[in-house]
Parts: sequence; structure tokens; C-alpha cells
Amino acid sequence: MKKGLLLLAATIIATGMLFGAGQQDGAEATTLTLLHNQSGAATWQPYFDQMAEEIKAETGYDLESTTFPTTDIYSAQIRSSLITKDAPSLFIWWSTYRMEELANQNVLTDLSAVWDRHKDEYTEDTRNAFTFNGEVYGFPINTEYWVVWYNKEVYAELGLTPPETWDEFIEICDTLVDNDITPLLSTINGRWPSFIMFEELIVGQDPDLYVDLCEGRANYSDPRVRAAFELWAEMINKGYFTDPSTDVWAGGARDFNQKKVGMAIFGTWYMSSNLLANGVPEENIGAFILPSHNPKAGKNVIQEIKPILVSKNAPNQEAIAEVVDFWMSPEGNYAFSSQLKGFPANQKADASYLPEVKVDLFNQITDGYRILNRYWEATPTPICEAAVDQFAKFMLDPSSIDEVLAELDKVADDYWSSK
Repeated sequence: MKKGLLLLAATIIATGMLFGAGQQDGAEATTLTLLHNQSGAATWQPYFDQMAEEIKAETGYDLESTTFPTTDIYSAQIRSSLITKDAPSLFIWWSTYRMEELANQNVLTDLSAVWDRHKDEYTEDTRNAFTFNGEVYGFPINTEYWVVWYNKEVYAELGLTPPETWDEFIEICDTLVDNDITPLLSTINGRWPSFIMFEELIVGQDPDLYVDLCEGRANYSDPRVRAAFELWAEMINKGYFTDPSTDVWAGGARDFNQKKVGMAIFGTWYMSSNLLANGVPEENIGAFILPSHNPKAGKNVIQEIKPILVSKNAPNQEAIAEVVDFWMSPEGNYAFSSQLKGFPANQKADASYLPEVKVDLFNQITDGYRILNRYWEATPTPICEAAVDQFAKFMLDPSSIDEVLAELDKVADDYWSSK
């Protein structure tokens, strides 16, 4: 019997040692990795470090983040690692068609089950920005909205108030022109800004047309697209925009302060990164959402998403799913966005940390606005890269509408016919 007890004790000790070893291995295995390229001014590294502490407290998992100095080095590293066992657990990327290549390579984890748990906290259009062939890849950690920034001092001097209709917006533009103030900042510098007015006017014509156009179910020669371009041409010819060569970055703030310009259509990041950073007093900055020029189009706003994707070949998929679940929750969204001072993508998250002007926008947007993805991500990259040059051509010469629409149709047709 004594021998049997000793054998039992040895078995218990051995089992305990194995269990302990398993715990230790498990602890090591629950250190997740995050790669990102947000290393500019200001770097996001402190935000990710703080978020790692929040994740540790909530889930028990460690999150180690690594930043890369340039986008090209970062993109190359991600692409080469995704097919290996050294793939990062999580990594920053771009949404919609700028993630299509990775979605088609079967290197991303389907997060549909996590999205289903948060289906009442995100709009369907936001989910669609991450959906390919019925599977959802990635999730948004930050959202910016495209709105009209206006000079409150100029508005006050001229007795203007933010418009609720397109006709009221046009009245404001005419009043500014009559007072030798250019209504809207505009530029083709950097190429990409040329799509700003295009997307606003197409969405204001018909948001479903915008989605169909981006996804190849409508043509650029569609009469509704032409109508939007004709309105754009009319606005250009009436002097509503600054010269296309305008420096809208540091120069935009200068023109605001000198009352040379009344408004600017940019993402909500423009307030802090450009206006405030270049000397515009916060009390002089107001914002509103551009009304649709077609009343039947309803209330719409463009969003710009910063997503995180999950590597399919990374270990610890269950742990990653728990981290994603927390990050997508109202509490997790708040934990990160409140540091960044950006909008939470989760519509039920607390946004009271934002400046008053942004809190007002958030409350307005979450009260019945349709949220659509930015053109830069919403349409295939080869189409977008060609289209921005055509939009710039149109901005320089509005009489080129026929040539521009024909070229846009050709670019889109060539792409979609190859699919």
C-alpha cells in the first residue's frame, strides 16, 4: 500500500509539473504582436503602448507593438511575413479595395463572428468596408469624417449660419464671393485631394449611385454622374474654389486667419493637424456636414477608416479574437480613440473627450446619417489612381467634362472586364 501511495504521489507531482509547464508555455504563447507604420509626427507608439496596458487588464494577454519608419518598408515587411509562421498577430493597413489583394491571398483571418457580436454598434456600410466574399477581415480602430470646416469669425461678420439645405449653402458661397472671400479651399497638390469634391457631389446626388460607381455596377457616363460634374463645373466657374495650386496645408490656416477663405472640406483630422497646428484659434473653427444637393439623397457623410487586420498564419488565434472583441467594444474603442482624440468607430462608445465641435458632429452623425467609405478606399486602387488625375484635369478645365467622363469609363471598364 505504501508503494501504491508513493506511485500516486509521484503521478500527482508529475501531472502538476506538466500542468505547470503548460501554463508557462501558454503564458509565453499569449504575447501578441502588433506592427504599424504610424511613426510620424505625432507617433502613435505611446497610444499603442497604453492600449497594451488596457488589453492586459481586460484579457490577460500581452501586446507588443513595433513601428516602421516608412510606408514602403512597412508594406514590404507585412507582405513578406504574412505567408510565414512569423506573421504578426495584428497589423495596421488600409480598408476596402486597398486590402483586397491581401483578402484574395488567403492570409487574413475572418472576423465575422466578432463582428456579429457587435452588429448593433457599427453601421452596415462600415462592416461592408471590410467584407470580401461574405467574410469580414479587420476592424476599425479610428474613424474620421469628411465635413465642412468654416471660419466662425467670417460667418459672424457676414451674419451667416451653418446651412441645413443645399440652397442655403449656395447662398453662403455667393455671399462670400460678393465680399471678396473665396468660399472653399481646393487643391490638386499631392494628386489625391482632387477626389474630395467628386465624392461629395456624387453622394449628394445619390449615395447608392456612389456605391455602385465605386464597385463597378454603374458607369461614369451615367446621366446622374454627369449632372454632378455639371454642378461641379458651375461652382468652379462661379469662383467658389481657390486656385488648384493652393497650399491647403499650412497655407489653408493662413488663408483662414487672413479671412481670404471661408470654408474647407476635409477630414476631421484637418482641425488639429492643420488649422490648430498652424495658428487658427479654436474658437474660430466651426463645422457642418455638407447638405445633399438632391434632397432625395438624404443625409450622408463620408468616413475615413484606420483598420487593423489579423494574420491568418499567426499563432494564438483564440487570444487574438478576444483582443479584437475587446477593441471593437464601446469600452475598447473609447480606450484607444480617447488617447488619439479621434472619433470612435463604435457608435455606442463614449465620445465626450472630443472637442465640442466634434462632439456635436458625432451626435449628429450617429442620429440617422448614412456613412459611406472614402473614395480612396471605396473603389479599386488602379481605378482610383487614374481617376484622381482625371478629376484634377477637370478642375483645371471644367469644359473637359466629355473627355474626362469618357476616360473614366475606359479606366473602369478595363479594370472590371479583367475580373
